[in-house]
Amino acid sequence: MNRNCSSWILETSEGKSYLFDCGEGVSSSILRFGVDYNNIDAIFVTHTHSDHLSGLFLLLQMIYLTGREEPLGLYLPEEAISGVKDFLNLLYLFPEKFAFDLYFYSINQGPFFEDSELKISAYPNEHLIDNQEIIERKGLSNKMESFCLEISFDGKRIVYSGDLGVLEDLEIITRNADLLLTECMHVKIDALIDLIIKNKVESAVFTHIPPELEKEKKNLKEKAKKLGFSNLKFASDGMVIDL
Repeated sequence: MNRNCSSWILETSEGKSYLFDCGEGVSSSILRFGVDYNNIDAIFVTHTHSDHLSGLFLLLQMIYLTGREEPLGLYLPEEAISGVKDFLNLLYLFPEKFAFDLYFYSINQGPFFEDSELKISAYPNEHLIDNQEIIERKGLSNKMESFCLEISFDGKRIVYSGDLGVLEDLEIITRNADLLLTECMHVKIDALIDLIIKNKVESAVFTHIPPELEKEKKNLKEKAKKLGFSNLKFASDGMVIDL
């Protein structure tokens, strides 16, 4: 409970920046840690839970106020695009007033993004599937879209879980990954560590840490080390990881 919500930035050696998820506090964190809003080349949101999306709107307002002129791509689950556009209008953040072009793209299964720096593929996960009964009963249009992302750049491969439904969401995608950024609230920690070791993940950072594990972090790192995995870290605001 002593960290901001989900959000992290990938910076490449060529000076490009990519923002993944926009939980509450992302704008203040960007200011706090000296990130230039105008250096963000694209934004990716894995699913529409508020701790991954709610910071987007203030972030766009801050980008607008800085006078950005370069185009910005916003990648969202397809089900989210119309709602995000409507909410921007409700907030009087009309994209027509921006000095930059804001482009909306849907995240779909498989490769969905590629530029000169990196390539990103999406893998659907079951994080939102337990909402099916309510959605059907109320006749809602929600599609329960939630994704894990595989990010390839400069010969490295990062796997970002977003949030998970079951541990099997990571089974295939994590094999031989250089870095795994994964939440650890919705899965069993021991089983997650076993999967990381089995799939020969080089290093891992646990995010979305439940309160009951706060005092167990040191013990979990020691346990992983005894099992042969010594590159386990727990996320903290402002953490920097070199690849």
